[in-house]
Amino acid sequence: MRNLLIAIFLLSAIGLTGQTSDYSKSRCMEYHKNHCEKSTNKYYKYNSESRSGLFHKGQKSKTLLEAFNGRDYRISICHDDVFDKPIIMRVIDKTRDQVLYDNSNDNYAQDFEFTVTTSIDLWIEIEVQGDSPLTGIDSKSIIRRDSNVGCVGLLIEYMVTPRKGF
Repeated sequence: MRNLLIAIFLLSAIGLTGQTSDYSKSRCMEYHKNHCEKSTNKYYKYNSESRSGLFHKGQKSKTLLEAFNGRDYRISICHDDVFDKPIIMRVIDKTRDQVLYDNSNDNYAQDFEFTVTTSIDLWIEIEVQGDSPLTGIDSKSIIRRDSNVGCVGLLIEYMVTPRKGF
């Protein structure tokens, strides 16, 4: 019986990875490159710390950004329409665990630009608002993808800080 259950699990896992649904891994993998609004400032360059991922409502995730002195940064978020509430983005000083920016205090802005005066490690935290489909996980074994799951993109751009003054 145990071997049968393992075989069923493996076959279902293989079947899921072979599907070509809208929320396939490849669709979300570069979501930030294809859906987030890039800066119109020609001096901004793509930062390889940009990320995309598959999220469910109620999920929170963070990624590290090493921000260097003498650079300006622009962080943009984008998401699938399945999320009916704004996405929360926070920029947190990793060392002091202090929130430096929270877009929920800025009318849920989809982008944020800032200048770094001293190199700093930052957490970029993304929170998808809504009731998690995992609430009461003991009683739920499936998540309906079309209403609870979607792609979120985090586009990070940078440029050398323009010289100030004469």
